[in-house]
Amino acid sequence: MYGTLADVIIQRGCPELERLVAVRSKGWKEEKLDQTFARQRHVSDNAEDKRNRDWYKRLNAVMEEIDGYSLCVPVMGSPKFLDLGCCPGGFASYILQRNRLATGVGVSLPVERGGHKFGLQERLRSRFQIHFADITSFQQLSPFFIDHPRLSPAPPQMRPASFDLVLLDGHQLRTDTSDYAAPWDMDRLLISQLILALQSVRTGGSIVFTLAHPERILTAKILYLLHVLSGDVIAIKPRTMHMTRGIFYAVALGVGKGAKGRQMPEMIRGLQDIWAATTFGGEEGKGRFIEGSELDFIIATEELETSHLDWLISVGQPIWDVQAQWLDKWFRSKGVV
Repeated sequence: MYGTLADVIIQRGCPELERLVAVRSKGWKEEKLDQTFARQRHVSDNAEDKRNRDWYKRLNAVMEEIDGYSLCVPVMGSPKFLDLGCCPGGFASYILQRNRLATGVGVSLPVERGGHKFGLQERLRSRFQIHFADITSFQQLSPFFIDHPRLSPAPPQMRPASFDLVLLDGHQLRTDTSDYAAPWDMDRLLISQLILALQSVRTGGSIVFTLAHPERILTAKILYLLHVLSGDVIAIKPRTMHMTRGIFYAVALGVGKGAKGRQMPEMIRGLQDIWAATTFGGEEGKGRFIEGSELDFIIATEELETSHLDWLISVGQPIWDVQAQWLDKWFRSKGVV
């Protein structure tokens, strides 16, 4: 499996990550926090209507914050956006209200499989088409056709290179009831979203990707891929949600116009090979976790450490700084000092 670059980054000189690691270790030693984390997982897994509405409003605020930093939502013309992992609909609601001519397509796991309920306001639904499906099981994810019952075509509205903005906010659900659900779905979901985004975004469009822990080798290589394929990449740690967690949002602007923008087809093919391994690889042919070396076609870990570590630190510093501050404050509120 993939590892972390934390030690190398701290040795290079990054007080923000060093402080975050120290704060995290303080919390891990406190057994009394186990019940708190368990309650949080239970609430997340069993969201009632009121909590779902609250989640919807908070995601709307997060999207506003992301747009405020990056200006990724077009305010002119009639932009089209694709929202993967769209429920309950907070991101879509912000975009549809920000631009009255915008239209969107969304895909989310069905409620009967453990997915979130769709909560978009009725007045906005005429401009948004939602499809309930497993975004990790589309035929388009494979480098070649695979005749397997778990696979199906993506919705016809997901045409290649047709979206001005693609949102990737899918996350592994512990409540997934599928017979195919597996621990490595977290890896498969990450790669699936990235493949679909690169296939769907138009040249010059934008991608907003929910990621976690820039110091992880897997995350760092995805960030580097977006960096070389795009005109600019902005990492945003929202102040309205996820403050104590490692989650952040990477916004790629001008996708396809970066230094290696013309290599996007080869990059997609490499990602498709990884998707096939996470879906049908492993000893029993039921999938497996991603291995760190499999992303070397993007950039080798050694090269990342020796030639691009300063760039990664510049991306990660504000994320680590915000999380360390809020995590320390939260621990103190729980009596952990």
